[in-house]
Amino acid sequence: MTRFRLTQGNCIGVLRQMPDKSVDCIVTDPPYGIGVHFADVEDTAATVDLIVDQALPEMRRVARRVVLIPGIANMMRYPQPSWILIYQKHGTYCSWGWNRWNPILVYGSDPDLRAGIRRPDVITRAADPKEGITGHPCPKPLWLMRRLINRVAPSPADIILDPFMGSGTTGVAAIQLGHQFIGIELNGDYLAIAERRIAQASPDFHTTINLTSKDYTHGPA
Repeated sequence: MTRFRLTQGNCIGVLRQMPDKSVDCIVTDPPYGIGVHFADVEDTAATVDLIVDQALPEMRRVARRVVLIPGIANMMRYPQPSWILIYQKHGTYCSWGWNRWNPILVYGSDPDLRAGIRRPDVITRAADPKEGITGHPCPKPLWLMRRLINRVAPSPADIILDPFMGSGTTGVAAIQLGHQFIGIELNGDYLAIAERRIAQASPDFHTTINLTSKDYTHGPA
């Protein structure tokens, strides 16, 4: 069974080729529209509008649940989510001066509520100045993506997709949690970093709740 599949390309075009509801959960950290330089993306408010107008509808079509970290400055450009999580770091501000918290927008049902489980809507931990060194200008901490995936996709049978993969932190977390992973990244340098990191990951962080049993032996449709 293939544990991961990575594709280089514009995520809008790739998503349009994917069948409806062919993955269980999208977990992604798209550009925030605040002027941070990415090799192949002009990170402006117009980029966020493009994501909202063209990428998000495809994400919602392809996945049963879409989870994204929109940043704060342009979060109101997104449509109203089904529910919201909060990511919070205690200790210090980001070296770029960003807030110690970020909203996480979720489109789709809460798997915990469906299972009769109630867990906090805040994901928090003390900041670590050493985390996030991956060769990408804006990586998310691995601990965050592990906890986030564990919260929004608690069954290890779920297939996780990240259409803005970057250096592959979501993929590493997904593999460590026992999931299959699909990643899309436009930049070849970031893709190479992600492929190396994800290939080295192994399922060794088993804290998921087995809510369902699915056969993905042949991969997603």
